[in-house]
Amino acid sequence: MRLLLLLLAAVRLPSHRVGAFGGLQQLRAMHREGTPCVDESASCEAFALAGECFNNPSFMGASCSHSCGLCDGSLERREAQEREARKAAEARYAACADEHAACELWARQGECANNPSFMRRSCRASCAECESAACHDSREECAAWAAAGECESNSQFMLKQCTFSCEMCGIEYSEACRRDPKMPPGVRKGDVDAMFTEAIERFPQFKPRVLHRDPWVLGFDSFLSAGEADHLLRVAGHDFQRSLAGDGVTPVRTSSTSWCNVPSCLNDPTFQEVRARISNLTKVPWQYAEHLQVLQYKQGQFYHDHHDQNAPRHSAWGPRLYTFYMYLSDVEKGGETRFTRLNISVAPRKGTAVLWPSVLSENPLVTDERTYHEAVDVEEGVKYGANFWVHMYEFQEALQRGCDNRDYFQDDMLAARVGKRRADATKQRSVASTT
Repeated sequence: MRLLLLLLAAVRLPSHRVGAFGGLQQLRAMHREGTPCVDESASCEAFALAGECFNNPSFMGASCSHSCGLCDGSLERREAQEREARKAAEARYAACADEHAACELWARQGECANNPSFMRRSCRASCAECESAACHDSREECAAWAAAGECESNSQFMLKQCTFSCEMCGIEYSEACRRDPKMPPGVRKGDVDAMFTEAIERFPQFKPRVLHRDPWVLGFDSFLSAGEADHLLRVAGHDFQRSLAGDGVTPVRTSSTSWCNVPSCLNDPTFQEVRARISNLTKVPWQYAEHLQVLQYKQGQFYHDHHDQNAPRHSAWGPRLYTFYMYLSDVEKGGETRFTRLNISVAPRKGTAVLWPSVLSENPLVTDERTYHEAVDVEEGVKYGANFWVHMYEFQEALQRGCDNRDYFQDDMLAARVGKRRADATKQRSVASTT
């Protein structure tokens, strides 16, 4: 079995790909009348079983006529059987559906694991509780192959052909976005609590103030000088555009955004000093953070209740760990940062900052639902602030490589699958020994 999968994953047939049910005439044409009905390669049977008679008819018709059934009429029977199988599969996929339009978004945010009782009942397709049009196996043998460990041994082939059985729904295979297994995470279990505790002791010059414990919300009454705040706004506030929430413009967020993503800002000494200051405080390399985001809230503008953790667990950079928010202006009235589930508000004052986690200290891969917050409407004046979002893994180079905010195949998925298979095998042996 493993040899077959390795052949399919490694060998590139001369390909003029056509649809699985559109290659019959081309396949017949490649087999000339009166020519011997033989296979020219010992691999023909394996290729035929993998569907290559239809996928690569020009090569298979000329070189694997016997395995493709061009001599005994079995090709027509095979095509009819596959057509019926496709109809049955489409009917089965249609029965696997979500009950809510937001299911896909919730699944990307990790809610299938965080809220399994609701999600697995109401978002069956997005949580891959059943085979759907978006996530299904392409081979009947997939379940057996997966049970035999082929998801780990031949991950690239299996991810494409056996997505459901390998539990890889919504996962894209990209070497550019596959993290180096040796890359250290930004935090481990317990590090979030430890960082906040140490920050209070290590940085008295920033005048830290505990606004909340469990979850932590830490204020800094003197993080930026007035000159630094003005300078950051000047170099990073170069191109204000309507802010996005998630993937688009929505009425829940009406501010404007400018990113520090141009050389004039990225190479600025003051910006680099502030960036290093935040990295030193959070104990996470600045390369693990997104570009600085500068925000402008004019009178009447706001950002309603939301959570900052929107990065999939298996994205190139992993979840957002921390938000470090700096206030770059005073506001005459309104504009507070309100933590809606903690009943605390932080008033905007130039040069101050606030830091909070987006994940749990005991399990940094799980979102801390308690740190939902909102930017209250500005009633008088203009509010300027700056977000610095810190991730679990390196962000800057991954962004340069073209990765985006979605799940990619990562090596820790293999370790998780191996562990699960071993646990299942141990459980089965235990049950067998008691019967």
